[in-house]
Amino acid sequence: MTVFHLEILSPERTFYNGECVSLVVPISDGMLGIQAHHAPLTAAIADGGEVEFTLPDGTRRICAVGGGMVDVSANDARLLCETVYAPEEIDEARARQALEEARLALSERMAYKDYVLSQLAFARAFNQLRVKRRAEGGSGVDVQNNAM
Repeated sequence: MTVFHLEILSPERTFYNGECVSLVVPISDGMLGIQAHHAPLTAAIADGGEVEFTLPDGTRRICAVGGGMVDVSANDARLLCETVYAPEEIDEARARQALEEARLALSERMAYKDYVLSQLAFARAFNQLRVKRRAEGGSGVDVQNNAM
């Protein structure tokens, strides 16, 4: 298999810097698949999404991302993300608390700006729980009961 260079960055750190075989990134209208020698492009990464990439040895890795952009050129892909977490870095209790707080906030009357911020907080917490559950071999998150 042909490989390409992948770099996943956030303001706090370099999450990954190395070779990979394939990359799947959430964008506004779906999922974008990238392999070696992909056509050059720049796209926005959807907030509250999941990135999956496959290493040359066949290992598949996933991470939760909080918006950003992807740039592909010259057999090189770079993701610049607001936040990026591996499943083992996600604090499940904190994510559940954030999910519940966002759910309660969404049920109240508020200004449009606050509503949008609450939606984003809900999406990020839900996504973190979904990524953690997927990495553990589970099927998903039960939003009604705030359980997995």
